[in-house]
Amino acid sequence: MVRRNLVGLLVFAFVWTGALGAQVKETPRTPPKVINEAKIVDINTAPESDIVAVGIERAVAKKIVEGRPYRNKRDLLTKQLLTKEQYEKFKNSIVAKRPKKS
Repeated sequence: MVRRNLVGLLVFAFVWTGALGAQVKETPRTPPKVINEAKIVDINTAPESDIVAVGIERAVAKKIVEGRPYRNKRDLLTKQLLTKEQYEKFKNSIVAKRPKKS
């Protein structure tokens, strides 16, 4: 009797998994779309409007332009132009390229 119940249970499990497998549809694979390409701005050469476009407030962007040149983007934090939270938010959107020596 136990063997008969076990066989019935196994048959039921196979039928059930087959029915579930038949209902699964394969979705077409499409490459992911890039919604928002990040724009990287050089704080040593970009105009104030480009710095604002990254998300930095206009008053802070004006101070950034006035305080040029910067050795690196962390200077915005050490010169207290950005708070640590603001810096963490914008650090992937800004760079500070050094001007070429003449």
